[in-house]
Amino acid sequence: MIANTMVINAQDINSFLNQVSENNPEILAYKKLLEARRIEARTGLAPSDPFVSVGYMPGNNQAIGIKKIWSVNQSFSFPTKYLIQKRVNRNTIILAEQEFNLGKLMTLLDAKLLLIDLIYNEKTLTVLAQRKIDYDNLEEAWEKMVSYGEATILEHNKIKMELSSLNLLITKTKADISILKNRLLFMSGNNSFLPVAMNYPLTREPDPDKLMSDKTLNHPAFLIPQKEYLLSFEEINLSKTGNLPEFQVGYGSEIIPGETYSGPVVGFSIPLWSNSNRVKSAAAMADHKAAMRDAELLRLKSEVINEYSNMKALKKSMIEISDILKSGDNKKYLDIALTNGEMSLTTYFSDLGVMYQIEDKFYELEYECNKSLAMLNDTQLLN
Repeated sequence: MIANTMVINAQDINSFLNQVSENNPEILAYKKLLEARRIEARTGLAPSDPFVSVGYMPGNNQAIGIKKIWSVNQSFSFPTKYLIQKRVNRNTIILAEQEFNLGKLMTLLDAKLLLIDLIYNEKTLTVLAQRKIDYDNLEEAWEKMVSYGEATILEHNKIKMELSSLNLLITKTKADISILKNRLLFMSGNNSFLPVAMNYPLTREPDPDKLMSDKTLNHPAFLIPQKEYLLSFEEINLSKTGNLPEFQVGYGSEIIPGETYSGPVVGFSIPLWSNSNRVKSAAAMADHKAAMRDAELLRLKSEVINEYSNMKALKKSMIEISDILKSGDNKKYLDIALTNGEMSLTTYFSDLGVMYQIEDKFYELEYECNKSLAMLNDTQLLN
C-alpha cells in the first residue's frame, strides 16, 4: 500500500530557496567575487599617467653656467583602442555575471535536491513505521503459534530477523534525516526555517523543444561559452589597435644663463615590432574558444536529452508499478485471505515481503524522477 502523504506547501519551498539565495555562504562569497571582477573590469580605460621630467646639468666651466630643463608629457592611444577596450570590459562584466549566476544556480539546485532527499527519507520513515507495526503483530502471532506447536522456531526466527533489519533501517533513516536537516540549515545560512514537507513539489513535465530553447537562451552554462567566444573575438580587435600609433603632447622648458626656451611638444610612436604576432595569437585563441564553445554546447545539449529520456523512463516505470499497487488493495486482499484461513502465516509473510519490495521500488522511482525533473527545470530557480 502506498502511504498517504500530505501535499507540500510550494510557498514554503520558495521561501526556503529565497533564504538560500540571500544567506548561503557560498552565494555570498560569489557576490563578493562578482563585485571584485566588476571593479577590475572597469580598469584600463584611462590614458597612461602624465610623465614629468626635470634636469639640472652644470657645465664643465663657470663661463658656460648651469643648464636647467623640465617637461610634462601625456601619451594617448588611438581613440579606437579606448572604444574597443570599453566593449571588452563590458563583455567581461557580463561574463562575470553569468558565471555568478551559474554558481548561484548550482547552489540553489543542490539545496532543492537536498530537500528532495529529505522528503524521500521522511516518506520512507513513515512507511517503515507502519511496516514495523505490521511486523510486530506478525511476530507476536508467530510467537503464540510456536508456543502452541503450530510453527517452528526457524519460521519464528525469519520474522525476528526481518524485524531486526527493519529497526536498523529505521535508525539509519532517522540519522540520515538529521544530517540532511543540518545540511539544509547550513545551505540557508543557518536560518531556523525549514519547510515541513511530506510530498514532492508539483513539477510539470517540460516540453522537450521548449526545454531546450529555454536552456539555450537562459541557462548560464549555455551562455558562458558563447560569451567567452565573443570576448576572445573582441580581443582580436583590441590587439589590432597595437598597430596604430600613439600620440604624445606636452610642454617643456630649457633654461640656460641669460636665455629661456619653452613651448609645447608633440610626438607619436611608430609601431614596428611591439605588436608582432599578437593579432595572430589572438585569432588562434578565438578559434580555440569557438571550438570549445561548440563542443561544450553539444555536451550540454546531449546531457539534457539524456536526462529527459531518463525522466520519461522513470515516469513510465512509476505508472506501471502504481497500477499494481492501487490504493493498497494488495495488502487488503492479503489480510482478508489470512483472516479467512485461505493462506498460512508463512505464505502471508512471504507475499507481504514481495509487496513491500514493489513499494520500495515505486518510492525509489518516484524519488529519482523528481530529482530528474528538478535538474531539467533548474533554470526556473533563477527566476
